[in-house]
Amino acid sequence: MKPSYQGRESKAVDAIKKAIPSSLKSDMLPQSKGMFAELFENNEVFPKHYIATAIDSVGTKIIIAEAMEKYDTIGIDCVAMSANDLATLGAVNPFLFMDCISCQSEIQEKAITGDIVKGMSKGLQQCDASKILRNSIKINFGKGETASVDELLSSPKSGYGFEVIGSMIGFIEKNKIKKQKIKPGQKIITLKSSGPHSNGYIDLRHYLLKGDFETRAEFKRKYKGRFSLDDKFDGSTIGKILLEPTKIYIETMAKISKNFDVVGFNNTGYGLKNLNRAREKVEFRINKPLKPQPIFELMQKESGFNDEQMCKTFNMGMGFFVVCNAKDVDDILDIAKNADIVGEVRKSNKTITVLEKNSKMIIYEGY
Repeated sequence: MKPSYQGRESKAVDAIKKAIPSSLKSDMLPQSKGMFAELFENNEVFPKHYIATAIDSVGTKIIIAEAMEKYDTIGIDCVAMSANDLATLGAVNPFLFMDCISCQSEIQEKAITGDIVKGMSKGLQQCDASKILRNSIKINFGKGETASVDELLSSPKSGYGFEVIGSMIGFIEKNKIKKQKIKPGQKIITLKSSGPHSNGYIDLRHYLLKGDFETRAEFKRKYKGRFSLDDKFDGSTIGKILLEPTKIYIETMAKISKNFDVVGFNNTGYGLKNLNRAREKVEFRINKPLKPQPIFELMQKESGFNDEQMCKTFNMGMGFFVVCNAKDVDDILDIAKNADIVGEVRKSNKTITVLEKNSKMIIYEGY
């Protein structure tokens, strides 16, 4: 039996870590190791700030964009994947975004790259925290690159294959990081997602869709679903719901972190296991999970996934977590608006996440 794509990814990441000598991480803040964004320090150039870095790609959500011939939102996802990792730091100022579009000939010939970058620009407009944090560090669209890779990529629609990767660099004041601590008694607030965001799309496509747009025999047979992209669902269509852009939390976290000491967690790939990336030995008890959007309920019905599988693969409507002091909850909910309390931090002798759902206790260990 072949390992899952998450298992393969974990194996690949381990190999990468072993290939990087410690000398090339000498300026990295140790406490940021294994977290969503890495922090680097250079007191000569940036005496008051840490440099925050994140990088990610959109993944197979791109196949939905290709099949629907709609390319102007996938760039938002590309920005969001890095932006939301930086947002976990709180009062962070995104400063520079860089991208690379690797694509086949038709993407270049028909200038679809312009639509992709329009989406990136729209996403970046949601990443300027300078007015909120009252400083001059604004987001900039930095160097981009386009690579012609007809022989490396393929697509359900010949000539239209592409991949986008984005990297974001930001700054955060050193004193803000020092105040970030997780301890028992704190509350867990979730900022609601806009849908699946950009995670779990291999499963979403293969279990929900017929794959009637797929022309490649070796991939077409992977589709087990019964829906087409234009099938009506939840007041929209399956395709439009799956292509809904990832919500960006930079501005909300800046507003919260301006006045309150919080710790953020991006509920991206691996679902609730993301909370286990915390350094502290605590239990994250999720005892009031949100009712997920209908697309997740449909996915669970069609796939047969149990609650444990669903919550370690998808965000289930909970796009981002904010861990805060109990006394600050009401004020934070007033700021965040589209948010709810979903749990609390408890004492533990190890870092663990526990989900209470359908009268069951589901335990997530490790990451």
